[in-house]
Amino acid sequence: MKGLLKGESIVVEKAQKLISRNFGTAKGNSAILTPEEAAYLVYKGTLEVFSDDEHIVDFDRLFKMCDPVKYFVFQDLRDRGVRARFLDFGDYIPVSEKDCFPVEDLKEMSGKKLAVVDEEADVTYFKVEAFDEHGNHREELKKFSSRFSGSYFVTENTELYRKYFYGVLKGNRVIMSIYEGLYLMDEGIMEADVEREEVLEFARKTIPDFEKIFTVYRDLRERRFMVKTGFKFGSEFRVYEQVKNISELKHSKYLVKLRSNLNLRELAGDVRLSGAVNKTLIYPILCRNPEYIAVRRVRI
Repeated sequence: MKGLLKGESIVVEKAQKLISRNFGTAKGNSAILTPEEAAYLVYKGTLEVFSDDEHIVDFDRLFKMCDPVKYFVFQDLRDRGVRARFLDFGDYIPVSEKDCFPVEDLKEMSGKKLAVVDEEADVTYFKVEAFDEHGNHREELKKFSSRFSGSYFVTENTELYRKYFYGVLKGNRVIMSIYEGLYLMDEGIMEADVEREEVLEFARKTIPDFEKIFTVYRDLRERRFMVKTGFKFGSEFRVYEQVKNISELKHSKYLVKLRSNLNLRELAGDVRLSGAVNKTLIYPILCRNPEYIAVRRVRI
């Protein structure tokens, strides 16, 4: 099959077969190919491209005309049997591993797959989905008292841990995080030896992004999830749909990672870690009410 380079396009006469395979744009009996489509067909050995002076236009010359990220995604999808149209990648969004964008942009990508091209021209795919789930964690807490000390809340109410899984048991005391304590204070369940505003002032001074993190914690608890620290997994929180006994604390379902701007290398690292421990990665998007996006690696 032969094509003629005209400006930034390649024209192939009598190309109904190409059109039927989702290559190019039909114009009469001809197909108008992008440089990326033509380069791919040259790479596959099914097309020869000539210039007006009848010199062969080889792959290297065509590749110089290409958007390399889009080309490698197009090539990868086609080689995998996906009949992607170059001018409309459909459910796929070609990006480079060097790209960076606000995490809010993930909302516009919901339902699609990020096709990330790395420095070796390999393509990795990540499915982006809106997350609006709720848990089924139930509590019937009675009022109790605590002390605030060194950024932790301390109480002798051991039922808080043994039955409802707050904090951690140290001897005959339960040690709770500042997020757990403030949430229980806001719920009117826990009294402390300090005022709420004093705790908030301390937290704002000592914890980066405290307001954002606490907003996410409170929202997840209001969604009836059980929420624990995610530090060992490089995230803000690990999240459970329901916890019935202490042994289940080893098996959270989600990891919540707070980011404002997201580069694709960070995303790949976050997803890889989450997948390695059999959990789903969740990014919060903080607007009037928190929204969430789940990201996972997929194979095509």
